[in-house]
Amino acid sequence: MRALVPFGLSVLLLAGCEPPIPDSRPAGVGFESYSDYQRRHIAEAAAARAAGQGAQAVPGPVQTAAVPFPPPAGGTTLAPGPGGTGAPSATALAQAGIGAAPAGAPLYQTTPQVADPALPAGVPPANPSVADTPAYYPPGTATPAPEPVTTHAGISDENDFQAVASRETIESDKARIAQNRAAYQQVAPTENPERTGASGAAVDLVQYALKAPNRLGEAIYPRSRIALTRTEKACARYPSPEAAQQAFLSSGGPKRDSKNLDPDGDGFACYWDPTPFQQAKN
Repeated sequence: MRALVPFGLSVLLLAGCEPPIPDSRPAGVGFESYSDYQRRHIAEAAAARAAGQGAQAVPGPVQTAAVPFPPPAGGTTLAPGPGGTGAPSATALAQAGIGAAPAGAPLYQTTPQVADPALPAGVPPANPSVADTPAYYPPGTATPAPEPVTTHAGISDENDFQAVASRETIESDKARIAQNRAAYQQVAPTENPERTGASGAAVDLVQYALKAPNRLGEAIYPRSRIALTRTEKACARYPSPEAAQQAFLSSGGPKRDSKNLDPDGDGFACYWDPTPFQQAKN
């Protein structure tokens, strides 16, 4: 334990003799406080201003010789103003007709207007320079609005009371009603025409559906289990279920099924459905 004490004292003496590590960070806003940066920035700005005061002075504006304005066509030459600035004086501008008019002179010349007896009271006469232009109206008068164009082509006005009242009366309505009653025609009912030709030979499917004693899927007719052709193939020969039902009834149906169109024996071939007709009857 006593041997460790001198060793510890020597370590502390060596640590106290070690020189401090210099700061290697560069100076700048990112590595110094904002107060130091602000003081340094103010000092640099003051030094720049002090250096600029000792620099060469900037020359002022250069005075150019006065050049008189060129005279207008048929006018007078304007003399340059005082001080050699090249601008004419107010007197020269007034002599050339530019600027303020002399005191007491009228600002513009007016042409006396002669009253027109054809115009109403309070309406001034038209200006001759614009009176002949199209769509001109004297000052003080309102521009007339264009009249609306109303057309009822193809639309009945029978619901417009004013339009009907302007051309119809109670007597005219009574006469028109009597005329319509006189033109009535009653058609007597007749027998439905008999079907002839191909339409007469065809079976009325509506009547067959209404007279059928059973519903779709109720087997009431015996069928043989032996079939020469499949039902799907036999039904594919017809363009529609109605055509298949017509062929089924024309070939001995519904009691016989020689074409194998009604294998379940309900009397309805190839998915033909009589339900809509039977429901309409009830």
